[in-house]
Amino acid sequence: MTYLSSYDFLRMLIIPLVPTSIIAGLLKLSNTSELRRMGFRTIGIFFSTALVAGIIGLLVATIFSVGTGMAIGDLGTGQTNTVTNLFSQFRNFIPSNVVKSASETQMIPLVVFSIFIGVSAIIVKTKKPEAVKPFQDLLDGFLLIVMELTKLVLKLTPYGVLGLTAYWLSSTGMGALLSLGIFILAVVVACLIQMSVVYGGLLFSVAKVSPLKFYRAASPALMLAFSSRSSVGSLTMTISTTIDRLKVNSRIANFVAPLGAVMNMDACGGIFPAMVSVFAANAFGIDLTASQYVLIIIISVLASLGSAAVPMGATAFTVITLTTVGLPVEAIGLVAGVDFIIDMFRTMTNVAGDMTTSVLVANSLGEFDREAFNSQDFRTLSE
Repeated sequence: MTYLSSYDFLRMLIIPLVPTSIIAGLLKLSNTSELRRMGFRTIGIFFSTALVAGIIGLLVATIFSVGTGMAIGDLGTGQTNTVTNLFSQFRNFIPSNVVKSASETQMIPLVVFSIFIGVSAIIVKTKKPEAVKPFQDLLDGFLLIVMELTKLVLKLTPYGVLGLTAYWLSSTGMGALLSLGIFILAVVVACLIQMSVVYGGLLFSVAKVSPLKFYRAASPALMLAFSSRSSVGSLTMTISTTIDRLKVNSRIANFVAPLGAVMNMDACGGIFPAMVSVFAANAFGIDLTASQYVLIIIISVLASLGSAAVPMGATAFTVITLTTVGLPVEAIGLVAGVDFIIDMFRTMTNVAGDMTTSVLVANSLGEFDREAFNSQDFRTLSE
């Protein structure tokens, strides 16, 4: 009961948090010119890294054969969707009734609707700034309230984890530990590849920044993200670290970090759903087709743009991915008992992606102080 209560609290936050964060984040842009210069660059990087994250998730999960030999008991087998059903899923990404989408926790239509609202608000803001100000102030105030509520809910999470772990061990037995241990290792490896190869490669090749020095500078925010398991909970630290230690202009940091906290979930929305999909297929003896692999990546990219920035927020989009591709959603229950371990690495990866994007965008706009960044010595700098 403790787990169910805390999980319901987390789900309660998703609907008010995600649309508000996306619209408020977009409204940080002053006009359509900034939208073209800063917004398109930022979202373009979000999409690109999410795409790579989904591919990495599939590859690593396949190499580690996650889920193979997992005892599923009487859960049965899943059935794959037809191509017609899958195309129908894509049509449903455009919300015909946003209220219905919200009531059914259909996050992708909400993300699409929120982006349209945000872009439209920026267009109006360019023409009549005074007309949008009350709306922007309302959103900013509401977002602060929701984030404070998030902090309160986070205090209940450890109790929920304890209850879930006890239930998981009693229902699956100790024999499932090996398969789940391999799954944990695979997720950690995938996150490390995303951070070192993808983010590190972009920093080194595009921004001409040493990845090692970048991660030393980013360590305060990364450690908080790891321990709190919440991108929103560590948002203040992410922004301050990006400005003070990474030497990114505050205008860039204050736009990219809040937007990234809800629209740049490479690990929660990209890596994790892809890996759970392979886990489900192996555990239930289902052979994935080439079209299903492609769909997993596409859904993972879309999921990364709207995963709730709270602990276990990746679960909702993993369910959507499994349902869309036709895999049994019962796989979520098989890995839920170790989610609190995985979530630490997922959140750290997400925040690393936000700070990487901040540096890349700032560098492209000439608002990254490379000389100040390189002059710091993080081996002795404690603050």
